[in-house]
Amino acid sequence: MQPVMNGPQILFCPRCSAMSPARPLAYDEDCEIHGVEFSFHVDAFECVNCGEELADPADPELMRPMYDAYRAASGTLDAASVKAIRERSGLSQVAFATLLGMSPATINRFEMGAPIAIKEDNLIRMAGIPSALRMLLRQRGHLLKPGQRPKR
Repeated sequence: MQPVMNGPQILFCPRCSAMSPARPLAYDEDCEIHGVEFSFHVDAFECVNCGEELADPADPELMRPMYDAYRAASGTLDAASVKAIRERSGLSQVAFATLLGMSPATINRFEMGAPIAIKEDNLIRMAGIPSALRMLLRQRGHLLKPGQRPKR
């Protein structure tokens, strides 16, 4: 998201502990997540007084460009795909996590857009294959509570 400068921007600067004038700042940054190296574009602001980088207050999803670049570089699933695989399985987040040996919080984070390591991505993709899901239910289904099995 490109910062919009309609006249002077006044933003809170934590270093100055005050509202300060800010100018747009744009650059490319190199990063590594889960051992995957990639670059992504950053649009932010810079405090004119001290040079502190300030987040764009109009952008509620500050991490999205970095996460999207990671997914593009690693070929891992996006949030909607993780949720779609789980929903097609007929399982709740808790039951899906139990079958995969993950915590429900982890599945929730993945469905909210957090980056997925390649090994977890592979496991989720495998769970999307009906025969693999049936195998998981045979092998780990005893861990599910009554009512957590898929309704089919």
